[in-house]
Amino acid sequence: MAGSTAESGQPGPGAAPSLAVIGAGVAGCALAAGLRRGGWGGSIVLWEAGRGPGGRAATRRSRHDPGWQIDHGAPLFNLLDGPEPDLMAPLLAGGWIEPWREPAALLDGEGHLGPADGDPLLRGRLYRGRRGMDDLGRGLLSLAAASGSPGTLDGRYGTLVRHLKARHGGGWRLADATGAVQAEADWLVLTGTLLAHPRARERFGWPQVPLQQASRGLGDAGLEAALAAIASMEMDERTNLMLTIEPAAAARWLALPFRLLGFDGPARLRWGLRRLSIQPLADGRCAVVAHGVLEEPDDAAAITALEAAVGAALAPLLGQRPGGGEALAGVERRQLMRWGAAFPAAGGLPADATVCPRSRVAFCGDFVAGPGFGRIEGALRSAQALAGRLLALVLLLCFAQGSPATAAADAIAYRCDGDPLLATSDNGAVDAPGIPNTAAGTVPGATVLLEWRDLRLQLPRTNNAGPPSYTDGIWWWSLEDPAQPRFLHRRGAIESFSCQAVPAAGPPAGDR
Repeated sequence: MAGSTAESGQPGPGAAPSLAVIGAGVAGCALAAGLRRGGWGGSIVLWEAGRGPGGRAATRRSRHDPGWQIDHGAPLFNLLDGPEPDLMAPLLAGGWIEPWREPAALLDGEGHLGPADGDPLLRGRLYRGRRGMDDLGRGLLSLAAASGSPGTLDGRYGTLVRHLKARHGGGWRLADATGAVQAEADWLVLTGTLLAHPRARERFGWPQVPLQQASRGLGDAGLEAALAAIASMEMDERTNLMLTIEPAAAARWLALPFRLLGFDGPARLRWGLRRLSIQPLADGRCAVVAHGVLEEPDDAAAITALEAAVGAALAPLLGQRPGGGEALAGVERRQLMRWGAAFPAAGGLPADATVCPRSRVAFCGDFVAGPGFGRIEGALRSAQALAGRLLALVLLLCFAQGSPATAAADAIAYRCDGDPLLATSDNGAVDAPGIPNTAAGTVPGATVLLEWRDLRLQLPRTNNAGPPSYTDGIWWWSLEDPAQPRFLHRRGAIESFSCQAVPAAGPPAGDR
């Protein structure tokens, strides 16, 4: 595009940047929803190697067996930390997800059942997709499509992006295994680590890690630091066994006192299993999905080993003789799903390293350090945070390039402690006549919305005389000098952030 520079992170004055999102798992779908609900005006294309959205929260179905479906990855998701992500309320209201209220338990190394809260996945508030776990991803994309955003949204499924190449002047080209260019985009977002982690060489035999190779020569210290952090992460593999049990045998499984069974540390060492779910099917059958930690490269051998492990662990619970083989009677279908080093186990990409404006690369997913790390919660929260940062960054750059028409009329862009901040004022309805200082410009009900880093703060306006100020008792935003507002945070001591208005950001808030 004309006027594009790698330094700006923006395709050109007034232009809405296009976004290529690698991965249509929970993070990719949530990012699309967050961006479009926030007014993102450019195109968003999700590139996914699988057959549909969801990633590890997908549902496998059969065209030839309408009653058969299995959540072969995550059987549910939980929220442990803080307020719910913004997208939870519309997902619940739309009937895409629902609370998970099935019985659960934890198996110890002696074969005894205990409380389920020993498994991190079974703590906190539990949810599942209403018609299958893939409803989570589909619901997020539905919210994105219904947002009314002027940009386009598309999903390219069954396509593995193999090569990345930085365009001259900024932006990215995406190519397949043959090197054929599939698309170009102004920004690149990775929602998983495959194209950035050394496991790409180990698992697929690739000579180079795609994003590491493409980043050479860009001179982006921020991207280099992010790639170094990703390369240092420990990643776990999972090998999941999927069993379809015929109706006569399924009755025993369905009579067990749990639908989801976790395994504590000694139990994992003894049986090589991490988690097991029992999923009723519509015709009286059930599916049993065992999440294994066994390292067996041959698929047939892995199926045999995992099935034997399930039988050894659960035979006593089913009233069978341990080692007798009866626990797995009635299996009519056996399948294997490998998740190759896809689970972050240690480390994590720091949240402040998720956006690299110089090279126009960003990251979100459960591999980002912070609340929910390694779980779906982390994917949702990091996607929400990244959507806010990208929206603020692009708006800030539009203002800087003299294109404030792309922003809301009452939005002002700032840079605070080096990161973009967007302040949107809202003069709410008058709900209490006679509040002091009304004549001086204080509007009862007025608020300011601050979007900065991974925060979205709505602060009510004070009744102080003089320039506008806003506070909720913890955060403080004051416009004594509209070009350099005071931004404070009370956390024991008072923390102050240095803020400057972006040039060409429109009239100062105090002059409205």
